[in-house]
Amino acid sequence: MLSIHASPLGALGTRDTGGMSVYLRHLSRWLGAAGHRVDVFTCAGPPAPPQALAPRVRLVHIGRGALSGMAKERLPGHVAEIFAALEAFRAENGLRYDLIHSHYWISAAVGALARDRWRRPHLVMFHTLGAAKNTPGSGENESALRVAAERRLAAAADGIVVPSRAELAHLTGLYAVPREKIHTVPCGVDLALFQPRGREVGRDRLGLPAEEEMVLFVGRLVPLKGLANLIRAVALLRPQRPRLGLRVIGGDDPRGPSALIHLTRTLGIADAVHFAGPIDQAELPFYYSAADLLALPSYYESFGLVVLEALACGTPVAATAVGVVPDVIREGHNGVLLEGPAPEDIARGLARLLRMRRSPVEEAHIRSSVADYDWRAITAEIEKIYQGEMNRESTR
Repeated sequence: MLSIHASPLGALGTRDTGGMSVYLRHLSRWLGAAGHRVDVFTCAGPPAPPQALAPRVRLVHIGRGALSGMAKERLPGHVAEIFAALEAFRAENGLRYDLIHSHYWISAAVGALARDRWRRPHLVMFHTLGAAKNTPGSGENESALRVAAERRLAAAADGIVVPSRAELAHLTGLYAVPREKIHTVPCGVDLALFQPRGREVGRDRLGLPAEEEMVLFVGRLVPLKGLANLIRAVALLRPQRPRLGLRVIGGDDPRGPSALIHLTRTLGIADAVHFAGPIDQAELPFYYSAADLLALPSYYESFGLVVLEALACGTPVAATAVGVVPDVIREGHNGVLLEGPAPEDIARGLARLLRMRRSPVEEAHIRSSVADYDWRAITAEIEKIYQGEMNRESTR
């Protein structure tokens, strides 16, 4: 597996470390549990010797010399150098890989070189697409270089894994990828970790007031996630709901970005919005359980892991129709579909969902909506794809 710009051991919620790192951790772990040997290669973080991530799974750092700590934006100019480091490790250790699975477009560029040299099947999971991120109003401006590279890499790959029907539509519509080349397998959720803890238990553990109507946001603090619009939506609702508060998890700085802090002050709701910074995954279930709802007002998500995590904890979700949301959210049962990412749309959706009061029975019902997303089952589907690609390679 190639994860060149992000380490699966990176701090979640920080720059370049999000759902992709969670995906790599769990997929590689369960592949190892199934008896496969997995090497995950990265240039992220300080140089270190290979280390075990799980039985039969190790993380191999190839970011030596000038590559060490290199910014993601510079990595595309060093693809040949990165592959040379990868090939050197393979040759020095006498390894022969059966399949290459690249994550993100920079990794796919390295994986394409490995495929040509090693003559092994190459699967790509882009995780996000530049053309899809450049949604009007999203605040994103992905380069033409990235978009052109993704189109070329998608055409050259033996197969592409996407986590949702929405992402399949993006690949076929924006990049003209043939439907038969795409495998749709959702991301998973750790059902042992993410489970209902109880609203009172969650609030007691976190020291949160019982009377607060708590909206939770979990994710990187980037414009694409729609957090600024969520803050504006809270401001719209506060006159009618004075106990409404927003808890924000994610970002490098626990104080939050200055622009968002300034926005809360301008809107007069600085006392209602709390930036908690990144939170250890072991603590996240208590935040989900303490919250009245999770809000995901994104312009674009390739999947949306936080949706599964919240639902697994019995917490309803208010989200735009991105990624997995249309597949899993059922209006009135486990959440609401927001009409759009505008503050007024978000406010209407939050108001509808805040009327929903949860009992343990209702929490169990919400959790049941993600029962099929267990990581072991998801990994079994990926295994089938791997085997199919290797069978096709053997007949070429």
